[in-house]
Amino acid sequence: MWYDGGMVTLSIPQGLIKEGFVVLPRREYEDLLHAKRGDDIVVKRDKSFKVPKKHEKFYNGLDGELTESLREIKAGNFVGPFDNVKDLLISLHLKNENHLRS
Repeated sequence: MWYDGGMVTLSIPQGLIKEGFVVLPRREYEDLLHAKRGDDIVVKRDKSFKVPKKHEKFYNGLDGELTESLREIKAGNFVGPFDNVKDLLISLHLKNENHLRS
């Protein structure tokens, strides 16, 4: 086998392999850390996800709506989960009454 100067050899402890081991490019790792902290949540489809030009507006809007939803969840602006439809309807009814009083 022939190796050029660009190859790197790693020794990986057996314990890491048993628990799971992932190799990521630094930029992707930093993006994951950034997302975990919740700093400025932004949903943007990957460049590899190609869409026809006529659908770009739809997918850009979807990315924006997902971003807004995740920010609301992080801020605690949500209701539920509910065990049944009755509880959902009661919650929606109470929320509507509170909104009308405001």
